[in-house]
Amino acid sequence: MSRSRRQTPIHGHTTAETDHPWKKASSRKVRRRVHQLLAATLDGDRLPTRRWELVNPWSSEKDGKSWLNNPDPRWLRK
Repeated sequence: MSRSRRQTPIHGHTTAETDHPWKKASSRKVRRRVHQLLAATLDGDRLPTRRWELVNPWSSEKDGKSWLNNPDPRWLRK
């Protein structure tokens, strides 16, 4: 894949190797909250429609991306 390059100069901000532990914990929080709501009310209409209503995505260790101005060519390699 000698010609494999990013087409857009966007790079992620990170302090972690992977998102897996955060995603695992946030999914557990969402499942627990849904289970509690269903046990209390038995009303599926009161459930949150999106995951981000219960978990803040900006609290993860990998929390966003930004555009690069004049990127180094090695940053654009996949």
